[in-house]
Amino acid sequence: MGERLALWYREQGEYVTGALFGLVALDIFMFLVHCIIERTTAGYSLTTLVITLGLFFVAYVERLYGEQEAAH
Repeated sequence: MGERLALWYREQGEYVTGALFGLVALDIFMFLVHCIIERTTAGYSLTTLVITLGLFFVAYVERLYGEQEAAH
């Protein structure tokens, strides 16, 4: 199972990275809309942004490392 998942991620990893980037952009957009409507940052949790940013950077660095490894 682990090998199948690794193979799937190697083939579809750019979609995962793109989806995480989309989630980050959506969360930032929602935060800005909240700030415009409410005129304050209070009441909006940035927890999802922190978690999604962490996952995005891990996936992005892994993707760069995989491309570098494939080049050698």
